[in-house]
Amino acid sequence: MPTRTPHNPNTVRPGATRRIGQATLGYFTTLFDFSFTKFITVQMFPVLYGVILAASFIGAIYLTIEAFFTGWIRGLFYLFVAAPIGFITVATITRALMEFYIVVFRIAENADEIRAIAEKFSGLSQSVESMKDWTRLIPFWKNAGSKQDDEEEETTSATEKSRRKKDVNWPY
Repeated sequence: MPTRTPHNPNTVRPGATRRIGQATLGYFTTLFDFSFTKFITVQMFPVLYGVILAASFIGAIYLTIEAFFTGWIRGLFYLFVAAPIGFITVATITRALMEFYIVVFRIAENADEIRAIAEKFSGLSQSVESMKDWTRLIPFWKNAGSKQDDEEEETTSATEKSRRKKDVNWPY
């Protein structure tokens, strides 16, 4: 009897069957969850994609055999042109639709996270407004944002502004 080593591809890991059983149980638990707290559709996509590819492949083979019964030229056309193009088209469209649905589900999951973060920071804007009101009382801040500076900026010509930008020595 051969000994099983960790590098042997025929080795069955002790916890693998337990994980498969838990995944199956989790799938059926989610399937019959009437509160709809988890999305099962995303979990089904790999299996569904495989079923659709297998069905389209079998369909392409069937149509090719049917075409050979009507004529050998039509059969060759289906074998080398119509069936491969049809299969690739079905596979591409199916893949694109499934990726679209996965993105929609991920957006829905992220929207819940964004909503939770927004609720955490909802009081922050009130704190910023109260801080802004408090800093207006400081005499230094009143002079820093005076209207004279704004008027001088408006009267400065565009050529002077561009010359100032060129004179600046940037550190990078």
